[in-house]
Amino acid sequence: MIGLIIPILVLWPPAGEPEAIPWSLWAAFFLFIFGALTDFWDGWIARKHHLETPLGRVLDPTADKVFILATMASFAARGIYSYWYLVPMFVREILVTFCRIVWLREGHAIGAERAGKLKLGLQVASVSATFLFLFFPNRGTDGLNQILILLAFVLTLYSGFFFFLHNRNLLRDPKLLKAAATLGVGELRPFPGTYGSLVGLVLVPLVAHDSTLHFLVIAAFLLIAYVTIPRLGLGKGEDPLEIVIDEVVGVLISFWMIPINFWSLLIGFALFRFFDIVKVPPLRWLEKKPGVHGIMLDDIGAGVYTWLLLRILFR
Repeated sequence: MIGLIIPILVLWPPAGEPEAIPWSLWAAFFLFIFGALTDFWDGWIARKHHLETPLGRVLDPTADKVFILATMASFAARGIYSYWYLVPMFVREILVTFCRIVWLREGHAIGAERAGKLKLGLQVASVSATFLFLFFPNRGTDGLNQILILLAFVLTLYSGFFFFLHNRNLLRDPKLLKAAATLGVGELRPFPGTYGSLVGLVLVPLVAHDSTLHFLVIAAFLLIAYVTIPRLGLGKGEDPLEIVIDEVVGVLISFWMIPINFWSLLIGFALFRFFDIVKVPPLRWLEKKPGVHGIMLDDIGAGVYTWLLLRILFR
C-alpha cells in the first residue's frame, strides 16, 4: 500500500510559493524511510527466528520491487532521470518476479540472492539521494543522485544476469514458456485478449517518451513471442485464447510515436480491440498463417491499423 501512496505524493501539485518544498514530498520521503526500515526489520526477524516460508521468499522481494520501482517511476515522470534507466530495471524486476512465481507453483521457491540483496540496498540509497536532491537542489546533490542511480542500474542488471545464469536449467520448463506467452493474465476469463491488451496499455506510458526505447521494447516482446510460442507444441493453425503476448505487441505498435494522453489511450485501446476482434482484411487471412506467424501477424496488423488512425486523430 505504501508503494502506491508514495508516487501519488511525489507527483502531487506543489502548494504555496514555487520555491517551497511541498508537504507531499516530505510525506513521501518519510513514508519511504518508514517502509524501507520496516522491510529490513521484518526480514531480519524472519531470518533470525526461522519464520521464512517458500511463499514468503517470493512475496517479500516482490513487495520490495513494487515499493522501489513505483517510487522511481514517479521520479522519472518528474524528469529527474531518464526512462532509459527505469525501463530496463522494470524489465529485469518483472522477469525475475514472473519466473519466481511460476517456479513456486512448480514447487521451486527461489529466494533473493546476495547480489539481489545488495541491489535492493543500492536502490534504496539511490531513491534517498533523489529525495535529497529534491530537498536541496545543487550540483553536489545532483551529482550524488546521478552516480547512485547509475550504480543501482548497473547492479540491478548484473544481479538479474546471475539470477538467470544460476537458474538456467529451470528456464527450459515448458510451463514457464507457456506462462511467458500468456503473461500471467491469459488464463483469466472471460476475454483474455482484453486483459492482454490492458497489459500493453500499462506499458505504453513507460516507453512512449522515447521512440527508440519504445521500438526496442516492441522488439523484445516479439523476440519473446518467437522464442516461446514455437516451443509450446501447438497444432497447425492453433491459436489458444490464453496466449496474449500478441495483444501486447499489437498495443505497443498502436502507440508508437503517438502523443500520450487520456483520450489517445482510451481511443487507441478501443480501436485496437475493434480491429483485433473484427479482423478487417487482410487480418483474417494473416490469422490463418501456420504457427507463430498466424498468432502474431493479425495482432500486429491490428496495431498498424490503429496506429494509422491515431496518427490522423492526434497529430
